[in-house]
Amino acid sequence: MNDMSQAVFFNAMSYAVTGTRSYSQKAVSSIEAFFLEKDTAMTPNVNFGQIVRGIGPEHRVGTFTGILDMRGMIKVANAILALKAAKSPDWDAQKDAKMKLWLKQYIGWLESSPIAKKTASSANNHATFFHAQLAAVKLAADDEAGAQDALNRYFSDQFMDHIAASGEQPFEAVRANPYHYRCFNLEAMITAAKLGDYLGMDFWTKTTRNGATIQKALDFIVALDPKKEAVAQIFPHVAAVAAAYGDPGKKYTNFLQTHNSNYKSDRYWLYDQTPALKVSPSRRRERRDSRRPLRWKRQDMDDLEEYPDGDGIITPSETQNETASGKGVTFQCPEAFAGQDEIELDNGVFVTCDQVRPFYVLFYPDAHDEEAGE
Repeated sequence: MNDMSQAVFFNAMSYAVTGTRSYSQKAVSSIEAFFLEKDTAMTPNVNFGQIVRGIGPEHRVGTFTGILDMRGMIKVANAILALKAAKSPDWDAQKDAKMKLWLKQYIGWLESSPIAKKTASSANNHATFFHAQLAAVKLAADDEAGAQDALNRYFSDQFMDHIAASGEQPFEAVRANPYHYRCFNLEAMITAAKLGDYLGMDFWTKTTRNGATIQKALDFIVALDPKKEAVAQIFPHVAAVAAAYGDPGKKYTNFLQTHNSNYKSDRYWLYDQTPALKVSPSRRRERRDSRRPLRWKRQDMDDLEEYPDGDGIITPSETQNETASGKGVTFQCPEAFAGQDEIELDNGVFVTCDQVRPFYVLFYPDAHDEEAGE
């Protein structure tokens, strides 16, 4: 799945950029083999994803974590939209109709299967990737209203507890590899926000129950010591946040330059660009600036009201910053714990409200990582 989605995505992008027919042919050939040809096509469900082998009926079906392995469908959906926009002669109406049929069957499974319903209601990155994937496949199936609904459900539900006032992600920080899981869920949140942006929906400025945005989650991670984990995991997300929110102080540019001086030659730099967005803070600011008289200065009152820190980067209020240091925090168990003492984050990995609480009220909770791990 991962190899196929990467091949389809980058060949489709290469065709869109260069117009070279062989790239289009390779992308379409992979799509046909994986989804459309009778002898090789995947069945449109994940009934056996991440199956846990053993004795008994519960070990004859997949688990709710298996749908995560289908997140490559987001790239496949992007590729299909790109091929159509670039008017690829290889992606004809017949192939498009057959692919839509596969997608609609898969969407039906995602919306009805008990396995999928558990994934959709999970508290951590599984839910984020689920809703991003559902929105993407609905887009590729020409169901924009359905895609909007999937995104609205995530951003009005799980997202509300996903980021603490400090920018910490408690349900990811409690895991044994916290740096990875923070980056992983941030990837899913950025992906969901990008899909929303494509549909004209602004989730970039959406705040959690604790007043934090996606940008705040990124800022928290870049300030951390990754310890034995790879810092490179955060690079694409730094570029994406810079594109969406702006980088007037060059802190994101400096971070990338410090850790990866050749970042502009990496593939993520191609698609993490402000012009690709429609409603992000940086894109809105670009459009507003283009309409201003030349004498208008950024320090004028309208700017200061929209961007309190004066640099165009959205940050929580001073009160929320005080909360982030652990002062005066009123903690309430996340909605995921309603009616239950513990919830399952992964196969056999459970967490209680008391275990995630420190990550909501402390600014730098990493000292607890070792004792809070799986």
